[in-house]
Amino acid sequence: MQRKTSILLAQLQIDSSQIFAPWQYWLPQTLGSIAIGVTCGVLGCFVVLRRMALIGDALSHSILPGVVGALLLFGLVGANEKWLPLWLLGGAMVAGLLTAVIISIVHRHSRTKEDSAIGIAFTAMFALGLIAISSLPRGTHFDLKCFVYGEPLAIAAPDLWLMGIICPLVLLIVALMYQRLKLISFDPIGASALGVPVQFVHYLLMGMLAATIVAGIKSTGVILVVAMVITPASAAYQLTNRLWVMLLLAGSIGGLSAGLGMMLAFTVNAPTGPSMVVVVVILFILAVLLSPSHGWVFDQVRKSRLAQHVAQEDVLKAVYRLGEQRIDDPEPVGEETGLPPSRIRKSITRLVQEGLMRVTNGVAALTDAGQKHAQELVRAHRLWETYLVEKAGVDPSVVHDQAELLEHAHELAEALDKKLGKPEKDPHGSQIPRG
Repeated sequence: MQRKTSILLAQLQIDSSQIFAPWQYWLPQTLGSIAIGVTCGVLGCFVVLRRMALIGDALSHSILPGVVGALLLFGLVGANEKWLPLWLLGGAMVAGLLTAVIISIVHRHSRTKEDSAIGIAFTAMFALGLIAISSLPRGTHFDLKCFVYGEPLAIAAPDLWLMGIICPLVLLIVALMYQRLKLISFDPIGASALGVPVQFVHYLLMGMLAATIVAGIKSTGVILVVAMVITPASAAYQLTNRLWVMLLLAGSIGGLSAGLGMMLAFTVNAPTGPSMVVVVVILFILAVLLSPSHGWVFDQVRKSRLAQHVAQEDVLKAVYRLGEQRIDDPEPVGEETGLPPSRIRKSITRLVQEGLMRVTNGVAALTDAGQKHAQELVRAHRLWETYLVEKAGVDPSVVHDQAELLEHAHELAEALDKKLGKPEKDPHGSQIPRG
């Protein structure tokens, strides 16, 4: 296994001297791919929020018959070669919008669910496109591999013109229709009630998506362009709850992924389109792990801090009940709290740092502040016991363990006290300390 891994690594042909080659020798293609990445990321926000990922996938596949049809018509009329990108754009948009309409009709007028309708529509259109390829006249150049997987280095001047028109136009439309897009993304029923033409905006979004896919065909291809639409938006969604911030982040992540993907491709001698997708997936994983509000790493940190806080309060309350305790004999506190000796000593150290406990000659005792805090915990515990018995109908014999967990929310003690009518004793007859 180790030998196979070494062989694979050797075959990567890593050449760090080529890392800036895209910026030195392929600058227009690199900037064009970045523009597509930014636009895909921005549009992807609305696709993700409206849970239309499958429709995005459908559009990326279903434009094939439109592209092939445009090539056939282009050959028949003998149009000027410089207009070919516009012909392809028109054919793709017609096919994309037709697919969206077909999905809507099948879903609304049959028992077929939307995801099934999407699967039927895009596979049928893609198959139709593959059949149409065989009808192309001899000598017609159609690189199916480039169409499917992308090849940014094949981007020519007409493609750059197309990118230069479509990307700014799409971003301008998004900016002008921001409020309407925002409304239908979160509340389409409410948007319809307010007079927003939901169906029109839906098809406009589909049209912009189809146009962007066509403009970006040579960057990532129709298969991988879905990743550039969905993944940057999904990564941005991990990092913010504000739509305008999500749009900025998704666009930045999409553009960054395209640029870094080109650099990675040249460095490891790999295909450029897939390299962009690898980079954007890595950025998504980092967002999932490191998001301050939703990330796994910060979530684990918060859980660890909460467990540490609970342990400290348990030790504080145990010393309050038991009296002064020797640090070298944590067994009584351990029996009271269920904590291991190492955790008890660590908690005592932190309580001393917070001024809630002091240690003299190896003996731990509460300070005045610690005494007051412990009384708050006891008061919260007994109020929770009273609440659970009187309001929730919990058996008094089992209420103690549940109150042990809830007592750490002692900031709610005052509200509980008022709701219960300021009781003097808990269900076990113990006095409830006053706040």
